[in-house]
Amino acid sequence: MATTEMDSGSSESRSEQGSLDPDSKYPLKVLYCGVCSLPTEYCEYMPEPAKCRQWLEKNFPDVFAKMTVGPAGNAPKQESGTGEAPPTGEEEEKKKQKRGGRGQIKQKKKTVPQKVTIAKIPRAKKKYVTRVCGLATFDIDLKEAQRFFAQKFSCGASVTAEDEIIIQGDFTDDIIDVIQEKWPEVDDDSIDDLGEVKK
Repeated sequence: MATTEMDSGSSESRSEQGSLDPDSKYPLKVLYCGVCSLPTEYCEYMPEPAKCRQWLEKNFPDVFAKMTVGPAGNAPKQESGTGEAPPTGEEEEKKKQKRGGRGQIKQKKKTVPQKVTIAKIPRAKKKYVTRVCGLATFDIDLKEAQRFFAQKFSCGASVTAEDEIIIQGDFTDDIIDVIQEKWPEVDDDSIDDLGEVKK
């Protein structure tokens, strides 16, 4: 078990520290914030100091009064040269970024032509898989379409890429009629049969 020189309480160890306050009673009692779980002196460096201040004012008003009496208080420091007032709690919260990286960036929808392509891909010897691409351009749920194809053709089907469904077996002849029957918005002109394609 490791021990430190502080435990002995000798005058040598006290003189080495030099920064001890003679008025303080040791061991010190440190007040920890209920929001950020750091000592209250460090709350101003946390991402949401306004919440820490509210918690301190509610639970320990005497300590809060001592901390805000100083020349600058707990107010955030302004850059010299700007005549703007420091942001209030709500404005500060809006400017601060929430957890999770760069924030929400809305992606523009790319105008992809609405076309469904069907291809037969050889797997092994006389076995084939059927690939259906482009259903997502018609706002069709791929997971639902995959379940539908698996049930309709009594075979395995899976969503493999962003806009691709692989069906086990050669169903290129039947699948065009099935797609038009299930999803009438997909017309005959927007379905393209590529025939046999190598992977």
